[in-house]
Amino acid sequence: MDEARFRDIISGHATDAAAVLARPLLRAASWPYGLVVMARRAAYRRGWKRSHAAGVPVISVGNITTGGTGKTPLVAWVVNFLKQRGRRPAVLIRGYKGRAGESDEAQLLSRLTGSPIVVNPDRIAGAAAAAVDGADVLVMDDGFQHQRLRRDLEIITLDATCPFGYGALLPRGLLRERPAALAIADALVLTRCDQVDPSALAGLRVRLGQLAPKAILAETAVRPMGIISLAGETQPADVVAGTNGWAFCGLANPENFYRTIEKLGGRLAGKTSFNDHHAYTQRDLRTILEKADAVGAGWVLTTAKDAVKLERLADQLAGRIHWLAIEVSFLSGQMLLEERLHQLLA
Repeated sequence: MDEARFRDIISGHATDAAAVLARPLLRAASWPYGLVVMARRAAYRRGWKRSHAAGVPVISVGNITTGGTGKTPLVAWVVNFLKQRGRRPAVLIRGYKGRAGESDEAQLLSRLTGSPIVVNPDRIAGAAAAAVDGADVLVMDDGFQHQRLRRDLEIITLDATCPFGYGALLPRGLLRERPAALAIADALVLTRCDQVDPSALAGLRVRLGQLAPKAILAETAVRPMGIISLAGETQPADVVAGTNGWAFCGLANPENFYRTIEKLGGRLAGKTSFNDHHAYTQRDLRTILEKADAVGAGWVLTTAKDAVKLERLADQLAGRIHWLAIEVSFLSGQMLLEERLHQLLA
């Protein structure tokens, strides 16, 4: 199913007969999923399943929902924080939907951090390989559900625009685990806080304090850093302000990307949304550019995640397609998170 259609169904926005019929069926399917998740976590908690130490500190950055929560920029921030303090971090990723031995996340994280990226669905084997290669601290991307590898710091990201995945487990909602699982977190990092009404954000703080009373709370937003062409030419991010353009991406939640462009002052004459981890073709790019030309779009913009997949395709189109470089910007809680990381390193 198209991801946009799926979100419309589970969010309740879709009201057609098919959507109304699908929701109770999806809820029924979420019950066995929830039982399996609860049983698995209970097995580790009671010691029936073993977790294994890596021999070096492990920092897990994960989430409780599927889809984009702004986790990758935070992983990059953590890795760069460690490097600035003289450590040799490596990033462990599973390589979800990788193609031809390559992973979108691996290429992007390598670009953002310059650190070793170990792609292995077996996190224990990946950790052992990273340690042998000289890593003295590991950052496990999307690690909250991967309990076989013991972690020393549990960081969980939540998208402030949809923190609890429409209030239901997969496939009825976006929750991979029930919110009660947040109780074991060491740190909660709210992302996209600038896109949420202050009163809603205040209520979310209260709820998270109840769910994870021992965790520190940090709040972040996306900071656009520049507009970069696939040919490597860089311009200020606000170059799009007051002008018309076309945006496209392959993300689980593309609307967050489009809102970021609009906050820069860019006017979207059109947009094209693909499913997450979309495998782009030359035809895709030409179709996008034809649509952009038809409406007089002055720029064509995508995300850093998509850009790493486009560079091998662009060729003569490289100068026309740009991507938005971003980094995490802390609104609050940065010093608390840094203190936790310092404690771990000590």
